[in-house]
Amino acid sequence: MKTSVFYFLLSVSSIVFAQNSTPSQAYFNPITISEIECIPDAHRQNILQEIETNKRAILEVNPEIFQNRTTTHPLFELPFKAKSGFNDYGYYSLFNQVDHNIAPGGQLLDYNCGERTYDWATGNHAGTDYVVWPYPWKKMEEDVMEIVAAAPGIIIQKKDGYFDKNCVNNGNPNWNGVILEHSDGSQSWYWHFKDGSTTTKNVGDAVASGEYLGLAGSSGSSTIPHLHFEVHDAAGELIDPYAGPCNDLNSDSWWIEQPDYMVPEILTLSTHYSEILDDDCGEIEDTYEELNFLPGETIYFKLFYRDIQTGDITNIQVKKPNGNILWDYDFVSEWPNNFAAWAYWIWPTDSSWEDGVYNVTVTFGGKTYETIFGINTNLSVNESEIKEVLIFPNPTSDFINVQSVEEISSISVYDLAGREISKHFPQSVNTTIDFSGINTGIYLVKVESAYKSQTFKISKL
Repeated sequence: MKTSVFYFLLSVSSIVFAQNSTPSQAYFNPITISEIECIPDAHRQNILQEIETNKRAILEVNPEIFQNRTTTHPLFELPFKAKSGFNDYGYYSLFNQVDHNIAPGGQLLDYNCGERTYDWATGNHAGTDYVVWPYPWKKMEEDVMEIVAAAPGIIIQKKDGYFDKNCVNNGNPNWNGVILEHSDGSQSWYWHFKDGSTTTKNVGDAVASGEYLGLAGSSGSSTIPHLHFEVHDAAGELIDPYAGPCNDLNSDSWWIEQPDYMVPEILTLSTHYSEILDDDCGEIEDTYEELNFLPGETIYFKLFYRDIQTGDITNIQVKKPNGNILWDYDFVSEWPNNFAAWAYWIWPTDSSWEDGVYNVTVTFGGKTYETIFGINTNLSVNESEIKEVLIFPNPTSDFINVQSVEEISSISVYDLAGREISKHFPQSVNTTIDFSGINTGIYLVKVESAYKSQTFKISKL
């Protein structure tokens, strides 16, 4: 189903304007995911039996592998990271924590005394869910979320080969993933991987902290690409790695640096030619993004939030190509707290809009986010983007390196007024562009290959 928010309008934001011009009201949409049943107790018992069988087999090959135990539990780094070359502001939100209220029927309690968790008739959520968002199926296709070992360990369970675009949270036991045992005997579980992505290492092999384990998918009991991360101590008891006032499982944090409970941030900001948000389960989304518009066309400006709360203020500033301010206004959220949500504004254009590149600066949660769009420019968003283009370093003081898996036919560098600064014809998959002779500022680098293109924003120091 393609959700048109003209028919799914929840409310209109409070907006305080620093200018007389009013771009539009804000249209706001929270994101929810199905929460029915994660891992049934019977399946957990099967997993534990499989682990014991695997450990016996490991010991036959390496009798000393589980000796020299440490007496302290590991400290974890985040069990995932963005793939190399990912250049947006964010790609996930945390939806569910461990449920510390064992009573069923919607009686919920997370480690921080909130309700960021779920249960079902016969069980409680026992891990932490990091959900790929926005455009989860597109990001899954692009391998954006890489699952990594939270601490050094031995692989004691590994599964792969199962369907990875499930849309039902029903206790399905056919998950792809990895389970590690750490030096103190504790275990970390990593579930719901993309089919075919699981590490090539085998049961019994060691992995280092931060080592690749797989890619986020929707295998097993799952409705959206995500990582279910679960921890058990050496005695097999459930652990919540997050320390807090309502964590009755363990008193200390298992993180090297524990993430905050609420992380208010914008994951992406972009301009579009439609207000529609695709949300068909298992289908790669069309983003409807556009960078260049003609006078008279409508711009739909979208913000994708993580952890937006009632009363949070978003400042949106739009500058014309000449540097003058078109709009500068505050949007005050009037909606309940949401782990993930998106809002959009309608910006109609007309013949009075000058040609060139417009700069959009958004401030939210103490951070600043930027994007651009153009009127009558050569900016474009091509749905057939070149695969795996990397540009680094960014920012740069002298050179940028451009790498692609496809042969690059041309690279154009533009300033924010749309003027071409330089053009290059590498006819190769790797090249270097000299930025040392141009002024400091923001530039656009358009990489083209076989009728496909991709535009990047580069900061020159």
